[in-house]
Amino acid sequence: MGAITPGVRLHDLPQGTVEERIRMAGELGFSCIQLPSKVLYASMGIDRGGLTRELADHLRAVLDEAGVSVAVLGCYKNLATPDRQQLMDNIAEYEACLNFAQMLGGCPVGTETGRPNAQNRVADDRMTDGALEAFADGLARVCDRAEAVGGQILIEPGWNETVNTPDRCREVLERVSSPSLGVIYDPVSLLHPSVVDEAQEITARMLYLCGSKIRVLHAKDFEIVDNEDGAGWCDGTGSRLVCHGVGETGRYDFEPVVAWAAAACPGIPCVVENSVPATAADCLATLEHMSACCGASHREL
Repeated sequence: MGAITPGVRLHDLPQGTVEERIRMAGELGFSCIQLPSKVLYASMGIDRGGLTRELADHLRAVLDEAGVSVAVLGCYKNLATPDRQQLMDNIAEYEACLNFAQMLGGCPVGTETGRPNAQNRVADDRMTDGALEAFADGLARVCDRAEAVGGQILIEPGWNETVNTPDRCREVLERVSSPSLGVIYDPVSLLHPSVVDEAQEITARMLYLCGSKIRVLHAKDFEIVDNEDGAGWCDGTGSRLVCHGVGETGRYDFEPVVAWAAAACPGIPCVVENSVPATAADCLATLEHMSACCGASHREL
């Protein structure tokens, strides 16, 4: 077993149906995928009411034929919203996805960590303790539903959301002490222009504080662009962080994360994010090289 099991997000592959993209992932050599519910809905022309046993059986047949598993079923809805009706609808979405994930074979459901406004707008209000409390309250409700069906819910911290540092992630894990709760760790998502020079220190702290709860990794790279006019990880410096697939720019060294995986949880799913069709194969090669090297180094210890 390698240090990691490399995967890819379906929506980073060329346009096509869900079935076509699953086959593309397998043909490229990826072993797992992240399946976003919104991509599944758009491809199948459904909403959560269409997450049926028949659809799960169909997808499992396609996955098996392609030699690909589902690392994460994505359901990125705002659990920190102050709009109670919106919150209840979002929780219903998670419940449907948790049930469907069990039908697919027991994959975890992944979630963002939300923002405390009904518009899901990136603003300073996400940095408060109240925002963290609102997210933890919504998350606890979803964890109850996950426990009821024997499923898993994984939170993905990010600088643009309420859980935006390793310490805030640890705090949520302590506030919501559910056996069904875990973490998707994307090291670059916790970075922004002011802290990129401390990237490895932040990574080490995240692995120290939350490593026992990490169930899936995301692998990407970044560049810093000298304006804040577009989408990205901004911090008021006038610059923003723009994401790319792992190994594309060389700005983030992902190898220490793979080395941690080799020692702590070999074979953990590791999903490439923000690649494009032209770079997906190179991103996979980067991961495979790191996995082989770190796995071999660990075995020699």
